[in-house]
Amino acid sequence: MLEQRPLVGWSQASSSPEILETIRKTRVSAWRWTMALSLVFPLGFLVAGLLSDEMPLGEGLIIGTVLGLFMFMLGVWRLRNAKKPGWEGVVIKKLEKKRHRRDDDGFDRSYMEYIVLIKTDQGKKKRIIERKQGALMYHYFKVGDRVRYHPALETYEKYDKSKDRVIYCNVCRTMNPLANDRCEKCNNLLFK
Repeated sequence: MLEQRPLVGWSQASSSPEILETIRKTRVSAWRWTMALSLVFPLGFLVAGLLSDEMPLGEGLIIGTVLGLFMFMLGVWRLRNAKKPGWEGVVIKKLEKKRHRRDDDGFDRSYMEYIVLIKTDQGKKKRIIERKQGALMYHYFKVGDRVRYHPALETYEKYDKSKDRVIYCNVCRTMNPLANDRCEKCNNLLFK
């Protein structure tokens, strides 16, 4: 029988050897993707410059190198952010905003933006902005909820889960029944 964990309080799963190994593997994978994309763009544009009459070789090398450097810097920035310390705070406000943008085809499209405002213990304001359908964190968090941000996983944990029916996996972000101890999709420990 699995150990019953309390539903109020921060989970100890975030420092378990299993989750720490998952974080390590994720970092290694992210670094590999960063390096691969940093090389694919320059090589791809080099080949295009050599084989295509439409793209001069010099122009292809410049474009490929710039895109490769951009991908490298983006990857390094993401990996550095993952090493920053986490933070805790309280949800102070939730907003829904209708936004508009012009598509490539010239049509004005509207979409909803769901924002969760969090005031950290240090007095800073953080935002969770969701633009996709579902707005998972927007519906999961309530004003007054205490939350913790886990930068290595880029996910949030709720302090009091006792009134919830679901819990989100901090590794793959899949919604699970609160009764589960492991994620139904990735089998990692849930932060209960």
